[in-house]
Amino acid sequence: MKFEDIEKGKKKWLIVGSIVIIFLVSMGIFANNYAKYQNIKDIKLVEENINYKSDYKMMAMYKSDDGTNYTEIDTMPESGYAINEEKSYCTVDSNTQVKGKLKTINGIHSVTGLKKNEKCYIWFDLKNLTIDDIIATLNPKTTTPTFSNIATTDEGVYSVSDGMYGGNSYYWRGAATTNYVKFAGKCWRIIRINGDKTMRLIYDGATCHNNGETTTDSIAVASTAYSSSYNKSEYVGWKYTEGLQRPSSITSGTNALIKTTLENWYNSNIGNNTTYSSKIADGKYCNDRNVQSGQSWASAPSNIFYYAGYKRLYTDYAPTLSCAALDTYTLKVGLITADEVMYAGGKNANNTSYYLYNGQDYWTMSPYMWNGSAGSYVFYVYSGGHLNWNGASSAIGVRPVINLKADTLFASEGNGTQNNPYVVK
Repeated sequence: MKFEDIEKGKKKWLIVGSIVIIFLVSMGIFANNYAKYQNIKDIKLVEENINYKSDYKMMAMYKSDDGTNYTEIDTMPESGYAINEEKSYCTVDSNTQVKGKLKTINGIHSVTGLKKNEKCYIWFDLKNLTIDDIIATLNPKTTTPTFSNIATTDEGVYSVSDGMYGGNSYYWRGAATTNYVKFAGKCWRIIRINGDKTMRLIYDGATCHNNGETTTDSIAVASTAYSSSYNKSEYVGWKYTEGLQRPSSITSGTNALIKTTLENWYNSNIGNNTTYSSKIADGKYCNDRNVQSGQSWASAPSNIFYYAGYKRLYTDYAPTLSCAALDTYTLKVGLITADEVMYAGGKNANNTSYYLYNGQDYWTMSPYMWNGSAGSYVFYVYSGGHLNWNGASSAIGVRPVINLKADTLFASEGNGTQNNPYVVK
């Protein structure tokens, strides 16, 4: 019996020992798994909202610069990237995906309503710039520049009431340094952001040019007469009807030669590419054929008369973005107006420093005068950078102007400078 008691005692200690060993092993496994989890997400939460910073580690994180190819990352990006809400999710049981908790708000990555033991899988996309983002950086001036002076330095961006689009337009003035855009494999300069947040661009050539640079590069895409004829005043029209100051409707009339030339260039360089053409807005372009106050229009009078732009820009130095309905054309491509040249820093005096200067002559879309037997005249930008006028049948350069849609996206790293332009995605 004593032997049996000893054996029972041994068995008892063996059982106790085994339990202790199993417990220690289990604790080791738990600690190891817990440590691994702590490396993944070193934070304890119970139903609370958190704004994560870069030193927090999630269950898994991935980053992409093109929205397609992702690589796993160890550290959450603090800027330049946004959480892809469609792909990202959190889960407790590794099966059920819970979305809507992961967002990037004003540049801060936010996780809301996270539960204890919930693990998150986050995909980050390179954040694209919007036109709203660009507007937010402008700090536009609300004062009115002295338009009787040319603008030879970078005067920044101004805000002005937009009579064509409504709201306010933001325009660059002088030797602008933050209005470069790369689009359709070419360089452009921002003239202004319109009141509807479309962006108006003027062609700057295959490469981006310095302010004040005289170049023989093809900044003018063609050299052509404004109109095939000059001996009637209606030939200053973008579209015209013989014997009328302007056609009876905005869609009727004969196309000016320059309109056809410009649209052929557009169709060959942008319109034939669905990616490019999908970015182009139906822009509003002004061909102001109002006659100066106190004078009257006629098709081919012997007397001289001026269009309203002459007094507005040469006497009053008061450019406008308003335009009569029958002079406002909805186009994919057009020309800069003489008023926009003045907003940019030009006038009837040489300016070789502002961003519209390139040492070349090019047309505007604005009628200038009827000069009796000498015929119709239209404003153009002279090679010295100033507003001048020339006969409608003279061959002068053409610089296309387009408008990008308000929802256009740009690469996040661009800042509008010559070496780092805004790049359309």
